[in-house]
Amino acid sequence: MNETNWARVWVAFLAGCIGAFQIGKTFASLTLIIEELGLSLIQAGLILSLFSLIAAFAGAAFGLLSDRIGHLRTALTGLSVSAGGAFLGATAAGVEVLLVSRLIEGFGFILAIVALPSLISGSASDRNRPLAMGLWGAFMPAGIGASMVLTPVLLEWHGWRGLWNDIGLVILLWGLVLYITFRSADDKTGIRLSTSEFIASVMRLGPLLVVAGFVCYSSLYQSLTAFLPTILATEYGVTLARSAHLGALVVVANVVGNLAAGWLIGRGFIPWKLLTLSFLAMGICATLVFSGFSEPLVKTLAGILFSAFGGIFPGTAFVLAARYSVKPSHMALMAGFMLQGAGIGQTIGPLMVSSVVEFSGNWDFANLVVVGMAGIGLTCALLLRKRT
Repeated sequence: MNETNWARVWVAFLAGCIGAFQIGKTFASLTLIIEELGLSLIQAGLILSLFSLIAAFAGAAFGLLSDRIGHLRTALTGLSVSAGGAFLGATAAGVEVLLVSRLIEGFGFILAIVALPSLISGSASDRNRPLAMGLWGAFMPAGIGASMVLTPVLLEWHGWRGLWNDIGLVILLWGLVLYITFRSADDKTGIRLSTSEFIASVMRLGPLLVVAGFVCYSSLYQSLTAFLPTILATEYGVTLARSAHLGALVVVANVVGNLAAGWLIGRGFIPWKLLTLSFLAMGICATLVFSGFSEPLVKTLAGILFSAFGGIFPGTAFVLAARYSVKPSHMALMAGFMLQGAGIGQTIGPLMVSSVVEFSGNWDFANLVVVGMAGIGLTCALLLRKRT
């Protein structure tokens, strides 16, 4: 492709951001749902973690499906299914229907976000592809951050059920925008590889190291963003509202790293060096957050820097995903594998941190997990030296 169609890039990116509202909406509304439906903490935790569990088990399969049947068709199907889950959830009178609705939302969301990177990559020129893929890497923090700003207003207006319907409607409308924008695009690239050939294209050391890095990155990111507001509120007396706002700032800072990664690679920076920098910074900053000697201001600044430097990882990883794929526009399988790694990391990271802290009674011991994950991620980055 000679020129980048930035309109298509932005429409697909915003589709991912709007899809991520399905995750962010639960952060502000979970307390209301627990009170109204009488949820247990385990049920509430399942509502929060279902998306990660689906990604951990089905990411690669959905990516393969997208590469086989067409990325636009998969993305539109995913957005429609996710919206349908939101509409169902708004009618829930008990936990059973709510969990089923979240399951439907999650399957639709994963379907959409394994397909959208291929639409973005296929819309970008070789020169601009790193920047476009770096932009895509920011869809999750951008979407969650925006939803954390918008959802309190909508909740005050017409409650969590109204919020569920609002987001379902917005997803459907943006799906229509996506269809109109991409309907004339050629989604058939002429590749007729077998399933085994598709899988063999990513079952190599380079792609597998990127997936392993995603496990480490997601473990670190999910643990810090989940527990930093809790540490500030319970250990230092910061108000819940202020700690939540600081947590949102940490999430949004991740966008900076994603965009920086694509920009730097487009100007000749070497990917494995960026990944090395990312894991070094994440390890140091996360250690400051969980250590008892650092003050709230230091923890907050360290959290923001952790997120900003951490964003370099997904921004770089999606650039590598396009390189490792059969063709840049056929990267859904690679995106699915990375999503699977992210889902595993998001599931095990907070679990390991909470288990260590509960056993020891001290947040300092969370650094055992933090240093271990950062060390493994750093090793993966160094091993990628001759494969990027």
